[in-house]
Amino acid sequence: MRRIRSADAVVCLGVCLIAACSADAPTAASPAASFATTSTQSTGSGGSCGQAGHPSGTILDTVQVPLPWGVAVRDDGLAYFTELLNASVGITSTKTRTVTGTIPVGQVPTGIAFSPDGGTAYAANQDATVSVIDVASATTTGTISTNGMAAFAVQVSPDGSQLFVGGSGSVVEVIDLQSAQVVNSINTGFAVNAFAVAPDNRMLYASAFVGGTVTEIDIFTQTALRTFSVGGTPQGLALNRKATHLYVGNEAGYLNDIDLTTGQVGANIPLAGGAFGVGVTPDDNQAYIAIPNQGVVQIFSLQTRKLTGSLAVGGQPRRIAFSQLGKIGAVTNQSGFLSFVR
Repeated sequence: MRRIRSADAVVCLGVCLIAACSADAPTAASPAASFATTSTQSTGSGGSCGQAGHPSGTILDTVQVPLPWGVAVRDDGLAYFTELLNASVGITSTKTRTVTGTIPVGQVPTGIAFSPDGGTAYAANQDATVSVIDVASATTTGTISTNGMAAFAVQVSPDGSQLFVGGSGSVVEVIDLQSAQVVNSINTGFAVNAFAVAPDNRMLYASAFVGGTVTEIDIFTQTALRTFSVGGTPQGLALNRKATHLYVGNEAGYLNDIDLTTGQVGANIPLAGGAFGVGVTPDDNQAYIAIPNQGVVQIFSLQTRKLTGSLAVGGQPRRIAFSQLGKIGAVTNQSGFLSFVR
């Protein structure tokens, strides 16, 4: 086995790849490639491992995969990740931490999301399509057009009937999943690249990395309610369980904390470098923040509002996802591997 050694980019507009700057897994549709898995330790601590759903701040495993970008983790630990240059979605699990196969999708797949029941997954492709994946068979069963918009991020509505898509435009498209047609467009900032849904299943938040804004959307009425100006280049989003605070990873080098009860954007929280993906731990105590240009994941305490440690994952970490029922999260790394953190 080959040990991975430690070593800025955002999704381009249109189909242009990347520009520098900013239950176990089911049987796969295709045979798994030969991937090496190694274990490594972190350089920092993220807190006690004795609490249910609370990571201890260590890197459990890494597994080599071709240029992973987006990631989604189902409650049972099944994880899908997009392989940016392979037109495919990889299959793994936080339980086994091995790659069991890949699923062909559209070109330059970026975002990935499971339906609420976990039976379907949707991959946002920069060829202006969304791929529909049947999880039980691990096969692509359909393709939905996004009316010419390169798709960066996807989010399924809580009732599973609609899909919200962000990408290379100034709108979030709403797709009716029964007809597989775009039925509405919601005005937002330009280039939406991340979503977060409030626990009450009413509010959706969308970050636009061009223009420095985050838009609050009413899922029921499909209208934009509030726009938060955070400046910089907002990317990943995460909410606490009470939906009183929204955390925004900003590539300008800080974390934004938006108080949703007052609508106020708090003072910038400085980070080690430009932030990308953000994931809140299942126990609602910490936010994990990927810093691609530093090769670290920083850990932020939601209680003390201070940075408490970091994980030296190496490479260029991008997206972070935790199962809501487990202690292990998955971190994609643009340098060609996944890190599993606990």
